[in-house]
Amino acid sequence: MKSDIKVILKIIRVNGETLVNICEKELLGKSFRENGINLVVNSEFYGGEEVYLDYAFSFIEEATAVSLVGNTVVEEAIRRSLVDEDAVLTVEGVKFAQIYNIRE
Repeated sequence: MKSDIKVILKIIRVNGETLVNICEKELLGKSFRENGINLVVNSEFYGGEEVYLDYAFSFIEEATAVSLVGNTVVEEAIRRSLVDEDAVLTVEGVKFAQIYNIRE
């Protein structure tokens, strides 16, 4: 169980949409580039409150879109069947995944 791990959580609510961004603290403010892919973990999009991973994951169900950055965060999302392993992008060794909850 990853309940003791802390992550950075940012929730953005705009025009009826809820974006949940979760990243590992040590990745905040960094950029990663590989094979024409540029992953920017900026404070504007990812900077938020430091919380426990389980708490951050509790917002995924209500989110319209979720952005996950960091190997531990993405691996836990895979373990919980929230993300398919084939949908994970790795840039300079850093895993990144997105979840979209489509509602009718």
